[in-house]
Amino acid sequence: MVLDDRVTLKDRLCLIKWGWYSMSMATGGIAVLLSRTPHQFTGLEIIGKIIYIFNLAFFLAITACMVIRFMSRPTALKESFRDGNESYYMPTCLLAIATIILGAEGYGTSACGPWLQVALRIVFWVYAAISTLSAIFHNWYLYHLAMASQQPFPIAQLLPSFPAMLSGTIASSIAANQPRDQALPILIGGVTLQGFGFIMSLLIYAEYQYFLAKHGLPEPAKRPQMFIAVGPWSFTALALIGMAKEGVKIFPSRYIISYADPMSAGNVTVSTGDIALVIASFFAIFVWTMAFFHLCIAAISVLASTKIFGGAGAPPMSVVYWGMVFPNTGFIIATISIGQVLQSPAILWVTSVLTVLQVIMWLGVGSATILAVARRQMLWPEDDKRGIEDELS
Repeated sequence: MVLDDRVTLKDRLCLIKWGWYSMSMATGGIAVLLSRTPHQFTGLEIIGKIIYIFNLAFFLAITACMVIRFMSRPTALKESFRDGNESYYMPTCLLAIATIILGAEGYGTSACGPWLQVALRIVFWVYAAISTLSAIFHNWYLYHLAMASQQPFPIAQLLPSFPAMLSGTIASSIAANQPRDQALPILIGGVTLQGFGFIMSLLIYAEYQYFLAKHGLPEPAKRPQMFIAVGPWSFTALALIGMAKEGVKIFPSRYIISYADPMSAGNVTVSTGDIALVIASFFAIFVWTMAFFHLCIAAISVLASTKIFGGAGAPPMSVVYWGMVFPNTGFIIATISIGQVLQSPAILWVTSVLTVLQVIMWLGVGSATILAVARRQMLWPEDDKRGIEDELS
């Protein structure tokens, strides 16, 4: 049951929650994907820039709405931390910022002067510090309140450590245009935080698999969240290949190797960077398989809930559906990276097709969101018992 028409625009804006940043991170991810898709055509870069600029404005609009919400009701910020659903999705704000940084590198490098690379270098370290502190204190806070007891679906527990993990993806992107003495610590920092996020995700994956084995699939309204499980595997694959690729140019030929054999000759047949690229590539293929597995499980689970496949029908539109966009974008970019390192035209053509499908999904979810808001199915006070939107927002 909805309220009457006395609900004001401000009332509706105050219903925007942390999970709405998932729209921005998904949109930013599409812009990054278009800049990296292997088969470019005239005008694609312009389309990507338009989406990127739109996402900047969209991110600021969501932030303005959050400020209005917290200023209108001072207790709202504290309540968002304590809410069993909303608290887990606060990191989507940092994830959206990560896509903005990646887009700045992808679209700004050719259009801006050297100042951009200096700015991105500073932004990287600031982002790495903030995301690391956020992962530490946010996870501690969730442990302190035993928040997992309020969030029965364990895959959401991946999110607090996710922004720190994306430091590796950012490092792999910006290192190419940094001076060698600056790029090396960026790569080391990226590997460090990528490892942290990946190991943390492995712990959550164990609980997630146990949950599915014991309790079965989640209710249809929560199933789009299953795509979150695609993210850590995918971003680890693309980050490791990207950082190793830059390491070939940046690492000294005897880097680390000279520690074990400092007296050996400087001329070597295989350099440290070459070794890193080979190891990273095979490990990326290894984890990509798990990303593909979770992608298939999530897709089949969502389709099984539709009437076409004998289900009760897809749940009403909510912010939850945006969970299907960003992780899949990471999967496609990871596949692109693997196709490039294996020098496989077939894989690259497959990724171009996947890019088109991903853009269609993004447009579809975006259009459905606009219609739902216009029809008062979203951002409208309703019976709290429904709770569908609150699962992500």
